[in-house]
Amino acid sequence: MNELKIIQAENGYILESWCEEEDDKFTKAFVLVEQTEDDTTCLKNMLLLVAEHFGYMYDKFSSENINITFDKKGHKVE
Repeated sequence: MNELKIIQAENGYILESWCEEEDDKFTKAFVLVEQTEDDTTCLKNMLLLVAEHFGYMYDKFSSENINITFDKKGHKVE
């Protein structure tokens, strides 16, 4: 089973998962996604790392890659 825990911190996010070091020996691994720019960039970086954790990687030869943007207006916005 592949598991990932997302913790919201004051300065970004912490991704917590279990990593197998040796046969049947697991340790916790932590990845910090630090907010360096704005909130949306931090969230985008965190979501890309979540996708990568579960095996979705950027492929420069693929016609389909993950693209997280904040450019779509809501249906109530004119």
